[in-house]
Amino acid sequence: MNGNSTDVPAFGMLKQLFGDNRAEWPSENFRELFVTPTYINKLETFRPCFLVGGRGTGKTTSLQSLKYDATLERLQAEKMAYEDQEYLGVLVRMNKNRVRAFQGNELSDDLWRRTFAHYFNLLVCLELTSLTKWLIEKNSDIDPSGVVHKVAADFGFAEDDVVDIADLQNKLKLSISRLQIYVNNPSGETKVILSMAEAPVRSFAEELVNSELAGDRVIYCCIDEYENLLDYQQAVLNTYVKHAEPPLSYKVGVRKYGLRNRQTLDGHDLLKVPDDYAEIEIADEGFDYFAKAVANLRLKRASERGVNVPTELYEFLEDLSFYEEASLLGAEKVADSVLEEVKENEEEVFERLHQIPKEKLYFIKYWSDGGNGSVVDLSKNWLDNESLWNNRLNNHGYASLFWLSRGKGVRIHKYYCGERVFLSLAAGNIRYFLELIDAAITIEFENREVNSRTRLSLSPKSQTLAAKEVGRRRLDQLEGLADHGVQLKRLVLAIGKVFFEFARSPVGRTPEVTSFTVGGSQEDREAILALLSEGVGHLAFEAAPRTKATSNFEVKDDEYRLHRIFCGFFEISHRKKRRMTFNANDLLGVLGENPSAAILRMLGGVEQSDEQELPEQLALFNAFYAGGEM
Repeated sequence: MNGNSTDVPAFGMLKQLFGDNRAEWPSENFRELFVTPTYINKLETFRPCFLVGGRGTGKTTSLQSLKYDATLERLQAEKMAYEDQEYLGVLVRMNKNRVRAFQGNELSDDLWRRTFAHYFNLLVCLELTSLTKWLIEKNSDIDPSGVVHKVAADFGFAEDDVVDIADLQNKLKLSISRLQIYVNNPSGETKVILSMAEAPVRSFAEELVNSELAGDRVIYCCIDEYENLLDYQQAVLNTYVKHAEPPLSYKVGVRKYGLRNRQTLDGHDLLKVPDDYAEIEIADEGFDYFAKAVANLRLKRASERGVNVPTELYEFLEDLSFYEEASLLGAEKVADSVLEEVKENEEEVFERLHQIPKEKLYFIKYWSDGGNGSVVDLSKNWLDNESLWNNRLNNHGYASLFWLSRGKGVRIHKYYCGERVFLSLAAGNIRYFLELIDAAITIEFENREVNSRTRLSLSPKSQTLAAKEVGRRRLDQLEGLADHGVQLKRLVLAIGKVFFEFARSPVGRTPEVTSFTVGGSQEDREAILALLSEGVGHLAFEAAPRTKATSNFEVKDDEYRLHRIFCGFFEISHRKKRRMTFNANDLLGVLGENPSAAILRMLGGVEQSDEQELPEQLALFNAFYAGGEM
């Protein structure tokens, strides 16, 4: 923050409310700020569920809300009691570093499978001991010894070593530690007694019900980060899910395309939807309603604590009308050039053109640059066919905004602001949505004087710069997130540059090309589609079923687009409009030593912007666009 910002407490409060956006981060405000997802009723059904979404879409928060204590807190917030709780959940996360240690030539495939199943049993039962302690506090007159002895027997623990639930908990912790040593030294002399797949978990759930500790509630085993599992490990847990029955059910959080293997231990009996589980795609479950509720609650909390902010998101995020944005991007200057050209050739037409507002008149120059005729002839045509031109402006006006501000030294070539735009940029990702607002708050306080008398809202400029900044962060993070992070970053940079150039060149091209399909040889297509699939899982791209074929010879694959969080960075449209086809060989060429040649082929003859005309954020990667280094 610079010296212009005087209301430091307001800044700190807003940063706390909008910056704390990960369920994994410790937060005293989880109960206060939790907003029930629109799909919670589907998730709470007793049948197994797979909750599908990318990083930051709210999977972990939703699964965490199913935990026994968090569920009770939600009920209490709704003036309900423990007796109204219909299920009891525990949560385990599949830590990538740990689960991937269960492989190697030292053990047979079968022994690795049984060892991993035992490890998972230990993790879940350890969580169930915490649940049991919690239940004992609420049912102190119920004897839990039956639960303890049955679970201990399933793990092969000596009866004398496990007397009560505290003993069982300590024994499970010790067993996990010993198993981890064994997995790292599988060829050593250390031996481990392995429990049967799922048996201790099922016993634990059944005994909690039989002892009446859990009453008649169903036990939910929530598994997060399922995509981190190796294929054989997914087969193990797929078997648990497929054969789940009361009082035990499974709730699984997984990235899109993260369920790579649908086999079970049987090998032939596949995990199927909807026969074996329900699938909840977070992006299809009313994200806009949910995200606005999340933001509005945070604004309400800020207002309650004395920060002078509106409590409705649409008021907090200042918006621009089409004509206001056109004016900010230089419509008047372009309109003046139109008037000047017409005045030199047609004085009478010039006089009549003054009836058209400059925020619309600039469009004649855009249409002319698209190869549709001279400025003078198009001006005459507009005056004679006003309804036709209004229709053109409706259809192509948004695309013309990207063309409007071409030139050197311009920091903002397109505005990204308002509730609707920020929701679109987030593309179903609540973490991205909050990060956009959080970044805009920081920029707003850095660039204008704010005090307690000022009703704070975020300017279009601050929001736009935030969209650029968050897009840059996400681009930089790609390298460390994915197995092929460097390749994904190169692919994003290349495709983003192509769409950036298309947006600024209307000549002979349909407006707002933002999606693509992949053509070319089968071998090349398979290679690039595998990378795109990984990119979808890591939120570099979005994928959707193709709406329609453009020819009878197109293969009906998904169509792809850059994740919309990158739109501000590349200054391209966030709207899903039209698509084109890239050759798989060109996309692979981007990953090679000469990406500039591949980009030129992808552009198909469209002239590229001069280096001095590139936005600041793209100019940083000019070495890559020109030669290959990033």
